[in-house]
Amino acid sequence: MSNYFENFPSNLYSFGDGENPVYFQRLSRYVDLIDQVKDDIGGYIEYEILEGDRPDTLAYRLYGTSEYEWTFFSMNERLRETGWPMKLQDVYDYAQTKAYKNYTCNINLEVDSDALILYGDSASGQQMLLSGLAPLYDIGQAVILGEQQGVVTAKNLAVGEITVRIDSAIANPITPLNQTYLSYDDGVSNVLSLTSSKYEYEGTHHFVDSAGDEIDYFYSNAVGKIPVTNLEYLIAQNQESKRIRVIKKQFIDKIVGEHKRLTSR
Repeated sequence: MSNYFENFPSNLYSFGDGENPVYFQRLSRYVDLIDQVKDDIGGYIEYEILEGDRPDTLAYRLYGTSEYEWTFFSMNERLRETGWPMKLQDVYDYAQTKAYKNYTCNINLEVDSDALILYGDSASGQQMLLSGLAPLYDIGQAVILGEQQGVVTAKNLAVGEITVRIDSAIANPITPLNQTYLSYDDGVSNVLSLTSSKYEYEGTHHFVDSAGDEIDYFYSNAVGKIPVTNLEYLIAQNQESKRIRVIKKQFIDKIVGEHKRLTSR
């Protein structure tokens, strides 16, 4: 277990109303020592976290002790934000069961007869369609998808998708997948034409051009507009978190010792 906090000074803190104050380490203590190391290319090496690496096992392999595992997080802001990278299979499981476990409805962005009926005869293009959609299908709106009741959990007009959580468990339900219409919970109000519906992890996180640069689908003149799915985005983010900076072994004891001295003031 990391001993990172053991030298932080303690102060009396009150946690909650009516609770007696207790001594707790002053975690707001700022030490810029690690920031100096991060900016000095001579003090660190680039490392890519391997499948199966854990902070404690990596620290032991690099430094001969697991107690220095905290230095990875201090040296890498991304690790502090996203946590330690997952195994690839764990990314799949996380995407499908936690992060993106609902259904994505792909809005029919071609202005057809259904869109004209819904948004009026003045609708004349994608922007008019999106403008008409803006006040509809708010988060929390009760809806029906595939004859199953659900609720809108997200609406992203930038990629033309609405996310729905299915709440009902009716007998012989029609699957929410591959549906072509979404409506309010009365089944007739604001019927929305869809190109399809699918699992949320298959939904679009953003679009990129042929060079891989993120673009705005509706305002970009790029010839190729390539969707990046929510699952692909998570995999890429997880992969990016694997590339870290680690303090060189010849400097680690000195830096950790100085860090302890500064935090114990």
